[in-house]
Amino acid sequence: MYTVPYSNVGKGGFLLLNGKRYHTPSWIEVEPDTTYDNIIIEKRPFEELFVESKNEKQWKYKSASSDKEYTVRYNAAGNLSCDCWGYIGHRKCKHITKTKELCGI
Repeated sequence: MYTVPYSNVGKGGFLLLNGKRYHTPSWIEVEPDTTYDNIIIEKRPFEELFVESKNEKQWKYKSASSDKEYTVRYNAAGNLSCDCWGYIGHRKCKHITKTKELCGI
């Protein structure tokens, strides 16, 4: 069994490189007969916990490609955070950019 970090690509994939088999995107070397059943995704809480407050400012954005709604708000560190995959994966997104434009931040 292999424990790999959480990523937005599910259990990832396998790659044969120079005679060795690797799990991607973690780049952990695995045994040649490793299957997806041998992969355990490490579930970590987000580093940035949202501040829960009744007076909390938040901005909502409708997804352009689905019926989802994303929320931008201040996290415990006092920075803007978003719950969309772009922010989760890259720590930046169009929703935060738009919020900063709207608020003059």
